[in-house]
Amino acid sequence: MDTDFQSELAARVARDQARYRVPGLTVIVGVDGVQLAAASAGFADVADRIPATSTTAYRIGSITKTFIAAATLSLCSQGALSLDTPIGRFLPGLHFADLPLRTVLSHSSGLQREVPGPMWESMQGPSATELMAALVDVELVAAPGERWHYSNLGYALLGQIIERVVDQPYETLIDRTLLRPLNLTHTRWTPPADAAIGYRLDPYAEAVDREPMMDQAAVGAAGELWSTGEDLVRWGHALCGGAPDVVPPKVVDAMHRVQIMVDTASWKRGWGLGLILDRHDDHVLAGHTGAMPGFQTALTLDRATNTVVAVLANATRSMNLATLAAEVTAAAIAAQPAPPPEVWTPAPPCPPEVTELLGSWWTESDETVFTWRHDGLHAHLASDPAATDTRFVQEAPGRFRAAAGRFHGELLLATHANGNVELRWATYPLTRTTR
Repeated sequence: MDTDFQSELAARVARDQARYRVPGLTVIVGVDGVQLAAASAGFADVADRIPATSTTAYRIGSITKTFIAAATLSLCSQGALSLDTPIGRFLPGLHFADLPLRTVLSHSSGLQREVPGPMWESMQGPSATELMAALVDVELVAAPGERWHYSNLGYALLGQIIERVVDQPYETLIDRTLLRPLNLTHTRWTPPADAAIGYRLDPYAEAVDREPMMDQAAVGAAGELWSTGEDLVRWGHALCGGAPDVVPPKVVDAMHRVQIMVDTASWKRGWGLGLILDRHDDHVLAGHTGAMPGFQTALTLDRATNTVVAVLANATRSMNLATLAAEVTAAAIAAQPAPPPEVWTPAPPCPPEVTELLGSWWTESDETVFTWRHDGLHAHLASDPAATDTRFVQEAPGRFRAAAGRFHGELLLATHANGNVELRWATYPLTRTTR
């Protein structure tokens, strides 16, 4: 990233910190796993005038849910869990035991938002025993899958399910399988000694008050973690697919796959399995936000360009960090130099049994063109090549599967009759002529 982008970012962070009266504000930008810009303004500790920096630890609130989702989906990929399994298999005796795990991950279960009880008054979460006892009073505010409804309770239950499956605390599993392998050394379940102080802005005076420190206890799966901007950018890189040995591609794909629409009017916000999916012009940005007493955070990632932005502030309410993160992400994408054009080289030799498939075929008056490329057999509609490109993998002689693109997953079968090759794709016959 050029120095102009760094300067513009620093200037914006300074302006926003002053405009919105944020005690401390930190923004980190990374591309392809490399930190390319960072800016902070204000103070991690107002009283002692300790400045906020890129290594300041903030409470990240509900960004914690992205770790819980990744851990849950990793267990699914290992066969220990299934997305369609009712949660009652792991938490028996619930009156909502038939809710599929998938709906809890995507906030489409209909579970009420919070655990029944006085946690938000006492600032003390329930123990695991108290959490399970409180479930008798839980309401379903919508039918499963009917609509999106955010539920911290749902993620608290995911934490309990993880513990029953792996027979260890969910914190231990996440430390062992995610935090340590990714070297997220400043991401932890308790605040370090030099963590930012959480504040509440006085609405009528130029002053701040310290917020109480909430202990979520067994609800911690919904928002207990602390982290730094630098760690969050590395985590975002993993969620873009940059650490396949730690966060497998199937887990990344599942987290980004839309499950339900939040914004049913304009379809600009959906929800995956643990990730918010926001449409901004021609990009769909993924990520999550977080809010706890004294803190706000936002993590935004563009998987197409592997651009990640983390924004952290130590104020309960002040400014819209998600908007800031999205705008900085767009600016970072625009500031990246265009990649140099790839040098063309011939593809490997086309197998004879594939060569006879190449060229134009017709079905229902559409012309489909089959070509051979470096990664194998492709097909596209002649009327719209870019939007209909399909890549095939060969499963057996004369048997191909659409691995990506149009008719993804469907079979292409090549047979011979009377000395001629015949094609059927998704059962549709293709011919060499328009008739």
